Amino acid sequence: MARLLDFILGHQEIITKLVSSFEQGKPGQTYLFVGPSGIGKKMTAMGLAQALMCPQSRRGCGKCPSCFRVAQGTHEGLKIVSPSGTNIKMEQAKEVLDFLSLRSLSGNRVIIIDQAQSLNPQAANALLKTLEEPPEGTFFFLISPSVAGLLPTIRSRSRVVQFKPLKAEDLSKKSKAPAWALNAAGGSFEKLAQLQEGPEQEVRQKAIELLTVFLNDQDFLLSELWRSEFKDRAQGARIVSYWAGFMKDAVYLQEGQKTQIVNLDQPSLIKTLAENSREFLLNLIQKTLQVEQSLLAHRDAQLVMEEFYITSRPQ
Repeated sequence: MARLLDFILGHQEIITKLVSSFEQGKPGQTYLFVGPSGIGKKMTAMGLAQALMCPQSRRGCGKCPSCFRVAQGTHEGLKIVSPSGTNIKMEQAKEVLDFLSLRSLSGNRVIIIDQAQSLNPQAANALLKTLEEPPEGTFFFLISPSVAGLLPTIRSRSRVVQFKPLKAEDLSKKSKAPAWALNAAGGSFEKLAQLQEGPEQEVRQKAIELLTVFLNDQDFLLSELWRSEFKDRAQGARIVSYWAGFMKDAVYLQEGQKTQIVNLDQPSLIKTLAENSREFLLNLIQKTLQVEQSLLAHRDAQLVMEEFYITSRPQ
């Protein structure tokens, strides 16, 4: 076994600063890690828990029983809280407070609240005082996609640490996914895993087929192909989201920014799209995103696509 922090990609500057504060004996006690899902925020918190509870090293040795139990999530001084259903409930907040009141535990204690934005108001308010003034030797790590979903009082009590999306080359170090998926993942291992699932690959392939029909068939609206795929509005929204991605790639091709192209496996489709004017493509991207939002808002797919088709025919 090794230190969990050694396995984290792309966030070394953040880790160095945090570990340095631990080594200097000046750590904060309540941290809020924000950034996209699937980029290593929780693993960073787990690695820092190793460092805080390791008896051998303030960086965490990765070899002792304490480091092993933290890595397994079984350390008696570690409490991990995740949503029960859609929310983190009051009962879970009480469990945290009970955990902190245990006198049988010695040494540091670490509480990791994953998806902290899902704390319901009662649970959040129950933890406020403790987050503001944690007991000595107690450390909170709150994990959230952004600060937006959190109570202002929680944000103000936390040291906010912003995590950036990983680079495609970081993802490639741990995945053999195709280049288009690495680029489309937005720096998230979670998103990358979704893109590689069979059903999602089928949706992308349908998006390619339907966009080709849209570009070339004057009778697109009469086609049963798109009707059958858009019966599920959520799937239809994903399809047009892929369309927007192909169109953006066409704009990048026009501008000579080939390194920005995501869908490298579809050069012919992107080249065909790029034959249209830049103004037309930018307008089409905007309308495509409007279609996506309309479908997610449960508008009638037939009406949405008819309006889109009439106002967005290829030049």
